[in-house]
Amino acid sequence: MGKINWSRVLLGGLLAGVVITLVGLGFSVFLGGDLKRVVQAARPLHTRAQALAFFIPVYFVGGILAVWWYAAIRPRFGPGPKTAAVAGFAVWLTQGPAQFLVGYFAQLPSGVLVAWMGATLLQLVAGTLAGAWAYKE
Repeated sequence: MGKINWSRVLLGGLLAGVVITLVGLGFSVFLGGDLKRVVQAARPLHTRAQALAFFIPVYFVGGILAVWWYAAIRPRFGPGPKTAAVAGFAVWLTQGPAQFLVGYFAQLPSGVLVAWMGATLLQLVAGTLAGAWAYKE
C-alpha cells in the first residue's frame, strides 16, 4: 500500500471545496424562496451572508475530508471515478443524518428536505470527483 500524498489531498480537497461551493450556490438559486427556511434552520445564521460565511469553510473541510477518504480507499478499490463517487457517498453518509435532523426539526417541507439531501449528495460526489482528478500518489 502506498502512502497518502498529503499535499495532493490538500490540493484536491481545495478543488473539491470549490466545486462543492459552486454546486451549493447553484442549488440555492434553484431552491429560491425556500432557501430562507434552510438558512433559518441553521440558527443562529439569520442572513444569507452569515450562512455563506459558515458553509463555505465547511464545504472546504468536507472537500478535504472527501479527498482523504478517496486516498485512503484507493488502494482497495483502485483509482478512478467510481472510487471517488464511493468516497463522496461515504462522506455524505457521515453528514447526511445530521442534515436530515436539522431540516426535520426546522419543519422544512418534505420536498425541500429531499431536494436538500439530494443536492448535498450531488455536491459531495461532484466535489470528490474533481478532487480525485487532482490527487496523485
